[in-house]
Amino acid sequence: MASVLEGLQKQLTISTQRLNALREAYAIQSDPNLKFTLEQQIAQLEVEILGVKKQIEASYGISAINSSTLLEQKIRELSVSVESRIGELFLVNVDRVPPRDRFWSAFDEHIERRNPFQFHFVLACPTQEPDSFAERMVYELVIEELEEEMDAINYVHRPDSRRVRLENLPLGRNLRVAQREFKKYFVNRFGMSDAETAFEDYIRTGLPKLEYQYVATVFQINANEWNAKLMEDYLQWIMDVFHVDNTHDEVPTFLFFFAVNLQDAHVNPLPAKQQKVVESIQRIINKNRDRTSLINQLTPVSEDWVADWIRNLGEQNESKIQDLVKLIIAGLPEEKQSKYQQSKLLDMTDIERFQEIVYKVAIE
Repeated sequence: MASVLEGLQKQLTISTQRLNALREAYAIQSDPNLKFTLEQQIAQLEVEILGVKKQIEASYGISAINSSTLLEQKIRELSVSVESRIGELFLVNVDRVPPRDRFWSAFDEHIERRNPFQFHFVLACPTQEPDSFAERMVYELVIEELEEEMDAINYVHRPDSRRVRLENLPLGRNLRVAQREFKKYFVNRFGMSDAETAFEDYIRTGLPKLEYQYVATVFQINANEWNAKLMEDYLQWIMDVFHVDNTHDEVPTFLFFFAVNLQDAHVNPLPAKQQKVVESIQRIINKNRDRTSLINQLTPVSEDWVADWIRNLGEQNESKIQDLVKLIIAGLPEEKQSKYQQSKLLDMTDIERFQEIVYKVAIE
């Protein structure tokens, strides 16, 4: 069911379209009687549109130019500082302090052990965007470790963008097929020749040499398709292949992120099916504690963190910040608004929609 704001937006759009059509008809009409009728209809619609705009302004603190630009209009009023450097990171960096700290703690431990291969499992409900968290950590790695030297890292880009492309983990009906598909993925990504021999030769010799300090990969996995026996054997094989004892010194540091979408992962207690997936992943972690981490604290976010994110862009006017936060909440479907009223928390999927609009406005 649409929210009240969505209903007003729809009403405004339809009325504006009708008004434009009547004005076009009036412009070409020569019959005085028909012109008079059109004038009355136009005047009536203008009053109706003005009333809807006033209702939106009174309820949500914005001037409604048209329904498609309500949020953009408020965003354009922000004082965004140049120093905030709005980039890809600002699409995915609200809150997440505990999981972020968990990643960096694990990363630093691996570096101290001189471990060139890291495997980070990001387990969360799809509404909390586990893949976006993994994407965020790739950008932070570029900033924190590489001082924004993009040539020092290899990750797969989205078409016509510097954003990280999320990829499905290569799979098959059994372990042998899954292994074959992974080798094909690897050699295709790095432009090698024969899938079998090129993959094995690279792991053993480090040739052809990859001119990067880091190679980052974000694989997304749908927990509904999780086959515990196959996945545990397959992921263990990947970790055993990319192991310091098997690989050449010239191989760069590889970071693998496995973003596992597990419905209602933040709900307690978990249903039995979801719990089995969690237990399966935990078995993998327990066998490989020296090279893995589990990041599973991705929960809905307080509106205070959204306000802080806006402040970090450079806006310090509290009235503007609060108006914008209210507008985000008002634009939610009624079911989500009801959920928000109970918990005062927002799903990351809804926050990222807002971030995308800010990013779009900022780069224009």
